[in-house]
Amino acid sequence: MEHHDQQIICLQEGSGYKYLDILEESYPKGKRTENGFDYELGNDLIKIDISPISKDFELILLQLQLQKSLLVKRLPDDQTDYFHLTLIKEGQVTRQYQNEQKNAEAGTSMGLFLHNGLFPLDSHYPSRVGIRSVSFKFSLSGISSLIPEAIPLLQSLFPDDEPKGYHTQVSAELEKLMDDLFFYETLDFGRQALVTSDGLKLYTLLMSSLKNQLDKENLHGLHIDDYKRLLEVKQFILDHLNQKVSMDEIANKFGVSGSKLKRDFKALFDCNVGEFYTHAKMDEAYRRLKSGKYTVTEVGYDMGYQNASKFSTMFKKVKGINPKDVIPLQ
Repeated sequence: MEHHDQQIICLQEGSGYKYLDILEESYPKGKRTENGFDYELGNDLIKIDISPISKDFELILLQLQLQKSLLVKRLPDDQTDYFHLTLIKEGQVTRQYQNEQKNAEAGTSMGLFLHNGLFPLDSHYPSRVGIRSVSFKFSLSGISSLIPEAIPLLQSLFPDDEPKGYHTQVSAELEKLMDDLFFYETLDFGRQALVTSDGLKLYTLLMSSLKNQLDKENLHGLHIDDYKRLLEVKQFILDHLNQKVSMDEIANKFGVSGSKLKRDFKALFDCNVGEFYTHAKMDEAYRRLKSGKYTVTEVGYDMGYQNASKFSTMFKKVKGINPKDVIPLQ
């Protein structure tokens, strides 16, 4: 389905072969094979290769660059023991939960995303941006004979049949393994053996890394209800930029403990509430100053600063420029 300058694909979450089916339908000039899909037309490129490691355990390599953006709407399924793990190797993908968009970008704390099939998710691939990613789709039974140690970890991460997701950063060691996978993918001799063996190694090290983070309490998952609450918290903060809002006030308003709010907010927005509040204030201040309709003193007062000097100091700290220099010359 096309919508203006965007291609839209809808499918139910599950095996990577569902993606091959829908891509074949959406891009009829592409070439479908048993375990892959290739589409090259002008400057457009879609290349997906699936390596079945075992039954219900797939390694998927994606390379994509399109002149028209692509939105993939993935509907939840009923497979409570089926999981999806994606690592962004290159480029940026915007994931959307409800109406909140977050950039999953290589080299950031959002570079890895693990979720179960109950998690509603839209992925937006921007136009003219080269993207490479590595994904694993697997069930508990699919990994039981190869990496049984990962089963207690996953049961701990997903203790009930509820939609939940985890974000974290990919280490330099794992980045190197992803480089190797894309190199092996180009070989004529031994390609499948090398991709499969290094893919299994990458998955094993990923599970080990997640376990270490969980043991150190550095890995924090978010239930879909947490996402909804956090989006409401974010909007509440944006609606009260001219007031001083405390963490306790927000926690009480939304019926959650302060410690949980801190953990959840950091997990989704990659900053604490205070940092988000301050930066949102300065973003709004910048917009008002840029309009040329307000003085520095007026904007500072509207943002809750009784002292123009304190406002100017914070504005320069956040934006790297004096607020008076933002006001356009008449």
